[in-house]
Amino acid sequence: MQRRWTAALAGLMIGLVSASARAIDDPQKCAAVNAPITASFFVDGCASPFGLCTSGLIPSGQLTGTTQFTVLTLQPAETPDMLLYTGELVISTFYGDVVIHDRGALSQVDGSFFEFDEIVSGTGKFANASGTLFSQGVNTGTGFDSTISGQICGAPDDGPILD
Repeated sequence: MQRRWTAALAGLMIGLVSASARAIDDPQKCAAVNAPITASFFVDGCASPFGLCTSGLIPSGQLTGTTQFTVLTLQPAETPDMLLYTGELVISTFYGDVVIHDRGALSQVDGSFFEFDEIVSGTGKFANASGTLFSQGVNTGTGFDSTISGQICGAPDDGPILD
């Protein structure tokens, strides 16, 4: 099982190389992100074809604000213990929104997950944002406790102090 979990993570990391290269080559100012996210499942207004959505909070750092995640695709991995998914995470901050496309793997054994997050668009002071983020955490039964880390380029200079 460990080998298959590693294979699933390796598959996620393939996409990382090209996205990271774009963020590093970007001449915009980049800032580190490392913050907790807590999220709870919700049903009313959930646009996921699977009925899987969360809303949550990032309490500190450049991306301090609220979150809304929508699962867009869901499929079994090579092992039935793992699920692969894609989704959209929208982070709403005081300075604007950040839209992120996620690709992740979720263990059905212990509820742990790892995902690769690519910033694809933004509004307000995040209109030109780009970057690569990663999330990892665990299913709590009512949502997820996780950490988001990586870098964001084109972030507002007058944003919150980074942790």
